[in-house]
Amino acid sequence: MATEAKGGHSDVLVIGAGATGAITSLILAGAGLDVVCLEQGGWTAAEDHPHFSRDWEWQKQGRWNPDTNVRQAASDYPVETNSSNVLMWNAVGGSTNVYGALWPRYRPSDFRKGVEHGLAPDWPITYEDLADPYDRVDRLIGVSGLAGNPALPPHGPYPTGPLPLRKSGRALASAFDRLGWHWWTLPAGVIAEDYDGRPACNGCGACTAGCARNSMNMFSLSIWPKALAAGVELRIQAAVERVEKGQDGRATGAVYIDRASGRRVRQTADVVVLACNGVGTPWLLQASDNLANSSDQVGRNLLHHTLTSVDIWGEDIVDTHMGYTGSLISMEFAETDTSRGFVNGFNFNCAATGHAGSQSLGMLARSPAPWGAAHHEWFRSRFDRGFGVFAIGDDLPSPDNRITLSASLKDELGRPAPKLRYVPGDNDERMMRYQLERLEEIAKAAGAVDYRLNDYKDADGVYRTPAWHLLGTCRMGADPESSVVNKWHQSWDVPNLFIVDGSVLATGGVVNPTPTVTALALRAAEHLRDNFAELRRATKPLEA
Repeated sequence: MATEAKGGHSDVLVIGAGATGAITSLILAGAGLDVVCLEQGGWTAAEDHPHFSRDWEWQKQGRWNPDTNVRQAASDYPVETNSSNVLMWNAVGGSTNVYGALWPRYRPSDFRKGVEHGLAPDWPITYEDLADPYDRVDRLIGVSGLAGNPALPPHGPYPTGPLPLRKSGRALASAFDRLGWHWWTLPAGVIAEDYDGRPACNGCGACTAGCARNSMNMFSLSIWPKALAAGVELRIQAAVERVEKGQDGRATGAVYIDRASGRRVRQTADVVVLACNGVGTPWLLQASDNLANSSDQVGRNLLHHTLTSVDIWGEDIVDTHMGYTGSLISMEFAETDTSRGFVNGFNFNCAATGHAGSQSLGMLARSPAPWGAAHHEWFRSRFDRGFGVFAIGDDLPSPDNRITLSASLKDELGRPAPKLRYVPGDNDERMMRYQLERLEEIAKAAGAVDYRLNDYKDADGVYRTPAWHLLGTCRMGADPESSVVNKWHQSWDVPNLFIVDGSVLATGGVVNPTPTVTALALRAAEHLRDNFAELRRATKPLEA
């Protein structure tokens, strides 16, 4: 390794250029602050996406697989795991390069589980604290949807109207109507009409390989150009080794390896902001001499969501290879009802099933079409006749579900890899069994000629969750003994250190977390901007 180099000094050092790092950098640089952002990966250009290749669906299984342990790209780091897929993307824009862009909000009850049942903590903020940031993030990135969902508090119209409800969505809507269950058009980070210089969704159905058009919002194409124009200095291929702390207990900056040159670089700053996701942030803090962890909560309480699903095949062709990957959302079972045998609730996400390759390999679980003589008959009877439903539930936080440092696995730069352990608890298991019963009801109400229930357990009974949400590992709270950051995302231990990614979520909710994570980041960045003069020299957390 080359001799260490000086990277300079900045007002703010942001580590991670994903969705929350992009928003934070934009807000702070827009206020005239000197912002440096470090990103382990590089840029993902439109032409890099596999859409332009004949084998694009095959590429989704390898170099475009969202699981870092399967993809093993040069910018990835390995994760030792007992069960879970580890779905994240190291690049400018982070995991928004390959994600579903489902854009539902948390409900008011998601913030007060301590009051509701006491098996999960209350947040130190409420839904009302996030209502305005939710609206403004929607406008910032462009969200399609239909206002008026009776399962949520009223809010303003979405920037663009809802995406078309296609045949598969209408078939599931009819099934929910027969059951008398709530459903609503799914809000999405996909624009239904031209917006902010971006073209409307063309319905190609290749959403799960990212969106080369940026109709599905990618922060590398929507927010980062604005952040760079505001003056952010973005350094790519910068693999951070550690965050450093001075004798006064305050963060002084970070040391990173410039992957392009091999140099080790020290960047100092008045304020450090971590935006490395629910794996990367606790991993980095633990690798930094267990920084900000007097509570012993860094890395604990990993949340994935409970997840089960059903693949459904009907008699009619429903053009399931066309249009946005999502269609409907149902919050019929989102609230706690202890008569069901568990606390918390779950949500239904209704999904299209992709193109020919995805359908033949298995829509929501690995249930491939038979090879040989039976293959063509299977394809004639199944292709474009299938759709699916996920049940996504609010798992209870457990201190034993956690991120630690691996004792044996290292990345190519010699850094100890993160080690992920996740096992669903008894309450989660009871919820999953109830979910599967309800999914079977949906399949029958949809007139299925065949269906497959998926609990994602292997032959040994190990839960192999495909739930890619990496949450809760540096959670916010009102008590420094049971949380890592306060309501403004400020570390209890290191007053000029902030965390703005999904690791701060106190509970997981029943919906995809990106809308909530980005709204939180916007709120935190604006508070840091408005109080920067005081926070840059703070010796204790501010709770103003």
